[in-house]
Order: sequence, then structure tokens, then C-alpha cells
Amino acid sequence: MIALLTDFGTRDPYVAAMKGVIASRCDAAVHDVTHDIAPFDVFGAAWFLRAVASYWPRGTIFVCVVDPGVGTSRQIVALEHEGRIFVAPDNGLLTFASIPLERRAPSPAEFHATDSAGEAPAAPTVFAVTNDAFFLPHGSDTFHGRDRFAPVAAAIANGIPLAELGPPMPSLVRLQYDSPQYGESVVRGTIVASDRFGNLITDVERARIPFPRFLLRAHGVEIERLERTYGGAAPGPFLIVGSTGCIEISVANASAAERLQLRRLDRVELWPNDAESSSF
Repeated sequence: MIALLTDFGTRDPYVAAMKGVIASRCDAAVHDVTHDIAPFDVFGAAWFLRAVASYWPRGTIFVCVVDPGVGTSRQIVALEHEGRIFVAPDNGLLTFASIPLERRAPSPAEFHATDSAGEAPAAPTVFAVTNDAFFLPHGSDTFHGRDRFAPVAAAIANGIPLAELGPPMPSLVRLQYDSPQYGESVVRGTIVASDRFGNLITDVERARIPFPRFLLRAHGVEIERLERTYGGAAPGPFLIVGSTGCIEISVANASAAERLQLRRLDRVELWPNDAESSSF
């Protein structure tokens, strides 16, 4: 199957054109991952992909088009990892593609971090997509989603080996991002997303926090109340383990992002808290 992730929205003809190209060239089922990534938001797309990719079956071909550099010298790449294939611009969108949530996010100097057992995950296979035989003829410089990504995805679905798309890539462009630091006395992380409810999602995994009770500090805000559910929470800000296993900052029936004036890429610190409070 082919799964589409873009910042195109659905009111314009862009997604429909991509689907038409794919449907005319292969019989693969086409699914929409999302087309609601904010325009030009490569980081948002990268983190979204990290949160969902592992739930899709092996054999899925992800076509990821959040591409503010379309038509420039930036490369298109195809990455294969653990049975899934990702076709995307080489602009950082694949920074987290092969790092599931239970593994530490990689530093800029390494493509993979070790897993919880201390063993390096299998390295992905990455190729530059340069063979224009797979592109639509007479394509534009402004719509590679239709003219390059879509026909390449169809070719892959039809069994074309990735090595026929172009040469191997020694490395990928990486987003500027500081991985969480799980120290014995303090944990440092980052707010990586704000969902439509205003919950502020951090990259700090609850399972890796080395102390049972903790408080969070961010830009003068301090929160020590921990809750297990959104619905049973008392008024005011609290911390909760979200569906990704990461710590979230929430406010009952309100937007934590608006109430606390925190935003994506703000840094957070978690400190041990000996006060009597909920723990999870």
C-alpha cells in the first residue's frame, strides 16, 4: 500500500493529482496519513511520521511531501527500514523515520542511537532518487509531488528495486534537534508538538525517567501534579503520559498551549519531587 503525508490540505487539486498518477501506474491501495501538516512545517511532519509509522504494516510505502525547497538542488530520497519504505525530500523530514518512540532520538552526529538493550538497530538503506526515467515527462519545477514522488512510489509498488532509482546516499539532512538527556538528577527534553486540544507533547519518555515522582519546569512554569486521565483531572495544569508514552502538559478542558504560553521547541526539565502526589 501507499500512504500519503503532505502539507497540501484537501481543497486544492494537489492530492487528487498525486492519487491519479499513482492509480494510473499501479494497483496499490492509496491511504491518506494526513494532509493537515502546517504549510512548510518539516519538523511537524517528521515528528508526526515518527509517531505513526510503526503502526502501519510492513510493505507500506510512505510518500512524504512537505517540501519548501521543491525545484531546488535538494535531493529526493528513498529510505527502507524494517520493511517500510519512505520517499521524501532530503530536508530533515526523515530525521526520526527509523527511530521508534522507545529508542533515544539520534544526535546530529549519528543516524541511529542504540536501543534499550544497548544494541544498534539495523541501518536503513537510503538511495537518492535521480533516475528521471521514473518521473513524469515534461514535469514542472513546482509540483514534484505529482511529477516525481507519485510515479516513483508507483514504480516501487510495482517491484522496482530502490537501487534502480539512483545511487546510495551516505547520509541524510538532519533537523536541528537536541535529544532528551536522562540524567540521574535531572531529565532535559523538548516540547515537540501541540495537538488540536492544546496538549503540549514532549519527547521525554516516561519509561526512561529515573525517578518515580517528578516536577516539570519550562520557561518559569512549574507543574508537579500528575494525572492518569484527562477526564478525571481537576482544574489547572497537570502532567500526563500520553498515547506515545511521552510526558504531556495539559489543562483540563482547555488548551495548555494557550494557558501557559508554551510552544514547540521550548525546552523542559524534569526534577525529582519528594512531595506526596500521584505517580505513574
